[in-house]
Amino acid sequence: MTKVGVAVVGLGYWGPNLAKSIELTGKGELLWLCELDEERLAAVGAKYPAAQTTRAIEQVLADPAVDAVVISTPVSHHHALAKRALLAGKHVLVEKPLAASAAECEDLIDVARRAERILMVGHVFEFNPGIVALKGLIDGGDLGRVCHFSFERTNLGPVRTDVNALWDLASHDISIMCYLLDSAPQNVTARGQAVLNPRIEDAVFATFTFPGNVLGHVHASWLNPRKVRNITVVGDRRMAHFDDLDLKAPIKIYDKRVEAGPRAAAVYDSFLTHKTMVVDGGVLVPPVEMSPPLQAECDHFLECVRSGGEPRTGGASGLRVVHALEAAMRSMRNESRLIGVGSGVANDAVRTTTDLP
Repeated sequence: MTKVGVAVVGLGYWGPNLAKSIELTGKGELLWLCELDEERLAAVGAKYPAAQTTRAIEQVLADPAVDAVVISTPVSHHHALAKRALLAGKHVLVEKPLAASAAECEDLIDVARRAERILMVGHVFEFNPGIVALKGLIDGGDLGRVCHFSFERTNLGPVRTDVNALWDLASHDISIMCYLLDSAPQNVTARGQAVLNPRIEDAVFATFTFPGNVLGHVHASWLNPRKVRNITVVGDRRMAHFDDLDLKAPIKIYDKRVEAGPRAAAVYDSFLTHKTMVVDGGVLVPPVEMSPPLQAECDHFLECVRSGGEPRTGGASGLRVVHALEAAMRSMRNESRLIGVGSGVANDAVRTTTDLP
């Protein structure tokens, strides 16, 4: 079967990983590498001698052999580059977040629809086998009714200057929550702290409320001594913990819960223990066969290009995450006030936060 002709635009931290993953799928042919930084372009280009290199995206978009464009640039350029590619008749995969505002996301969705082209956002954790297994536990009722989530995504760096920790790190966790619950958050309260650069929060704490009063709390920071990638899901039957850094046993299921009502015990320590009892049935470690999520993401994108199918993380997925990010920004700018998600209020949160032009 003919391979999909692909161009990668942006070769910073993530772009080279995308280029490698596209080739590993066996479904894509890397035709162009596009990057403004000449040294970076030359270094990455040397690894892919069959691909042409350029600093001008016009060359990429003018090549009829290019079927799809993968964009991995600063967020402020996502909308303009993706729109140009779609209007040139190319399918587009954009790194997260989809764009710098909900209005820009909606514009890209509309352009893709009219152009009849695939638009997909790189919510890579939705292709992580551990996250997929965690969703299976939730959907299958193994944990019972989900009460709340706790997300921790921290490390010492890499420090960004184009977006804050909310947009850079918490966008992953918001996409995961939406994926696990098949819904978007209704409201959020958030607080952040800018230490290294004014108005660019290095640490963010945000709590989202989902339908059914399910809470999702996120701690995202690049100013932390430990690299942590943890998710805890608390259900009324069991609890689960996901550690993305544990490749051998990423998920642990805790048969733990608190049951209400009097029990058969003859003596109680207090009225509280009379009314509730902690049940501890041990820990189960289910087998999870791990594989590279980014390669799975790229494989899915290329398969959608081939088949015309709707991507799992299409434009609507990107829009709901950006709606949540904008609401969290409004909360941080208003003393942690509770803010409705997707309220339609115009917001330039990303630009005012990072002083982008």
